[in-house]
Amino acid sequence: MPVAWMLMSSATTEIITFFVRHVRDTSPSVWPGIIMTDRNQAQIAALETVYPHSWIFLCWWHVLHMIRSHFVTNQFQVLWEKIKHWVITDDLAMFFNIWDKISSDPSIPQSIVKYLQKEWLLVLHIWSGTERKNRTIFEEGNTNMLIESYVFYSIFCQGNLLIKS
Repeated sequence: MPVAWMLMSSATTEIITFFVRHVRDTSPSVWPGIIMTDRNQAQIAALETVYPHSWIFLCWWHVLHMIRSHFVTNQFQVLWEKIKHWVITDDLAMFFNIWDKISSDPSIPQSIVKYLQKEWLLVLHIWSGTERKNRTIFEEGNTNMLIESYVFYSIFCQGNLLIKS
């Protein structure tokens, strides 16, 4: 459940830390066990500073959005399907099985494999479904944005987005 939203023109660690501390100090009884965010490094650093004992997870919509910005999904549809399953699988053996298929497939450009290896494998503990097991219904969220969740579902799960004029 969201506690606060922040609109800002400058996303420095210091400004975000100031805001998050204000939220913490204003609501001392609220100590989040899990914090869902995108991959903004300033935001993550601020959250780790203010809430050092909270788990920080990346929103799956943001993870998939960032990954898909590195290749044309229409040209690599099989890869895109593998990546979508790779992100959400909660089975560690399946996770590495999918990774082995991605990393050893000669049809997948090595630039994509290297990007995934460098930017995502090293931090899988904050985004992978393998790290999101045994959570209560209150901890089950996989996105930090309801609108983005709608877009994610419409585009990635349904294949298109219906917009009525």
